[in-house]
This record gives sequence, C-alpha cells and structure tokens, in this order.
Amino acid sequence: MSAETVKQKPKWPYLHPIPVHFPLALFPAAFASLLFYLLTGMPEFETGAHVMSIIGLLVTPVTIATGFADWKIRYRGQMTKVFRIKISGALVLLVLALPAVLMRQQHPEINLLPLDWTGWLYFGLLAACQTDCMIIGHYGGRLIFH
Repeated sequence: MSAETVKQKPKWPYLHPIPVHFPLALFPAAFASLLFYLLTGMPEFETGAHVMSIIGLLVTPVTIATGFADWKIRYRGQMTKVFRIKISGALVLLVLALPAVLMRQQHPEINLLPLDWTGWLYFGLLAACQTDCMIIGHYGGRLIFH
C-alpha cells in the first residue's frame, strides 16, 4: 500500500457518529432517571429508566457494528490502545446492560422502595453502564478531537 493510498480518504459515509449517541446518552439518562426515582419516589422516573435502558441495549449492537465498520474503513483496522479500549468497553456495555434490562423486565417490582439487594444490583448495573459510556465516549472524543 503506497503512502498516497493511505492518505486518501475513503469515499464512504461515516456510519458510526449517529447511532453512537443513543447508548452514550440513554444509559446516563437512565441512571439519572433512576436516581430521580430514588429521591422522589415517582414511579414515572423508574419506568423511564427502564425504557431508556431497553432502547440503549437495542441500539448498542448497531453502534458496535457501525463502529467496527468505520474502524476497518477509516483506520484500516489498526489496533491501538484507543480502539482496544473502545471495543472492549462496547462489549462490557452489552454484558452490563443485558442483565439489567432482563432483571427489570422479568421482575417489575425490583425497584419497589425501599430497595432490596436485587434493586441495588440493578442500580449498580445501570451505574456501571453509565460509567462505561463515559469511558467509551471519552476515547471516541480523543479520536475525533485529538
């Protein structure tokens, strides 16, 4: 591959920037909504957290696929520390979000106040999703705004 070929930008649309915003926004918003529920006791906040988590989980595989495609096309699949963190972070997000959504789906009473240990586990999973999204977003920003 010549130096000129590497410098040429691919004539392919960026796929990743639009879907990436969904999980990176929805999981922190779901966690914030759950916090509002714990502070106010208003069940609408708990329901909102659940709905946002479902949508975030459903969009995450699309986000991973488009990220992988853009990585292969734009960065020619070069494995750097940033990509290693982003790829592993995306997989961790799936591993955290799936049990959180399934727990809440199968046990709607999980968040009845006061929370028992399963409610706190759900809370911890959403907190971990939110933290993971912050890390993934930070390293995505490093790629764009380096």
